[in-house]
Amino acid sequence: MFTLSKSFALLAALLIHVQLHFYLAGAAPTQARQPPRPSSPSGAGSQFAGAPGGASATKTTTGSSPPTDVTTGTACDVSTASIDTSGTTLPAPSFAPSFIGLGVGTQNYTCGSAGTYTSTGALADLFDVSCLVGQSSFDSLQSTAFAAWNSSTSTSVSSTSDVLSSAGVLSSPIILGQHYFITNPVTGSGLSPKWDFTSNALAGNADAFVVATKVDDVAAPTGSADVDWLYLTNLTGTLANEVYRIDTQGGQPPASCTVGSADITVKYTSMYWLTGGSF
Repeated sequence: MFTLSKSFALLAALLIHVQLHFYLAGAAPTQARQPPRPSSPSGAGSQFAGAPGGASATKTTTGSSPPTDVTTGTACDVSTASIDTSGTTLPAPSFAPSFIGLGVGTQNYTCGSAGTYTSTGALADLFDVSCLVGQSSFDSLQSTAFAAWNSSTSTSVSSTSDVLSSAGVLSSPIILGQHYFITNPVTGSGLSPKWDFTSNALAGNADAFVVATKVDDVAAPTGSADVDWLYLTNLTGTLANEVYRIDTQGGQPPASCTVGSADITVKYTSMYWLTGGSF
C-alpha cells in the first residue's frame, strides 16, 4: 500500500511539472508576439513618399517612438521653415509657420454677363507635407501633385487622396483639413476663404479654423495658367494669423465663355503656409 501511494504521489508531481512547463512555454513568447513599435515617420514606411531618415525638421525625442507633434498628430515641426516668396512682392511673414499643406482641388467659376468667368470660390483638401521640408522633392511637390491630379479622370475633390497615393506623390496621404469659401462672417455678404481643420488634424476642436481676408496678391511667376499667389490675414478663427498661397499650378479659367453656360471647375494645386495661430 505504501509503495502504491508513493507511486501515485510521484505521478502527480510529474503531471504538475509537465503542466507548468507547457504554461510557461505558452506565456513566455507573449511580449515577443506584440506588434512592433512604429518606425520613425522619416524612415522606411513613412506616410511621406521619399522622406529619408534624419530630416532636419523632425522633432528630437528619446527612445524608439517616432517624433510626434501632439497638436496635429503629424511628424515634423515646421516653425523654423522659411516661406520662399522670392521674385514677388508678397510681404514676409510676421509669425512662425505652424502648418504647411499641399492643397489639391478645384477653382470654381461662373460665366458672367460680360462673357468672362468670375470666381465663385475654391474647394480643396490640404495634405500634411511637413516632413518633406528641406528635401529635394519638396520644391516640386505641387507640380508632381498637379500632374497626377490633372491627368486623373476624377473631378471630385474627395478622390484627391487616392490620386496622390496611386501616383506615388504621397505614399499615405494625411489630410490636415479642407479649404472652401463661406459668406463673409463679419459683413454678412460676399465670399471669404476658410481653412478648416476641425474634422481632421484637430478633429473636435471647434476653434481650429481660420477665415481670412486677402491683403496682397501677385501673378504667379510660373505663368498665366496658374492662379495668383496670395497673402491673407486672419478675419476670425484661431488656426492661423496669416495664410500664404504660393507655388500654384493650374486653376485659371478659359479667357471667355458663353453667357448662360454652366459653371465650371478647374483643377489646381498649391502650397498653403499657415503661420501663427493658437495650435
